[in-house]
Amino acid sequence: MRSMSRKGRSCDNARMEGFFGTLKSEFFHSRDWEGVDRNGSMVELHRWLKWFRSGRVSESLGWRTPDGNRRLLGYAV
Repeated sequence: MRSMSRKGRSCDNARMEGFFGTLKSEFFHSRDWEGVDRNGSMVELHRWLKWFRSGRVSESLGWRTPDGNRRLLGYAV
């Protein structure tokens, strides 16, 4: 079995790398985390993930949210 993290196999994890890049740039680096404890950061992460799926429109999805696109395709949300 091949490892997904193996050198030269970037296509295996490209979607997750893209997601984590977005998470870092839109969630972590755009906020001031001074004075926020672990529980507070987890609450904020949960809110951001919920917004990412149901509130953030994407040009690649025809200006729909990921949840809206799944509904349009007949998938469970």
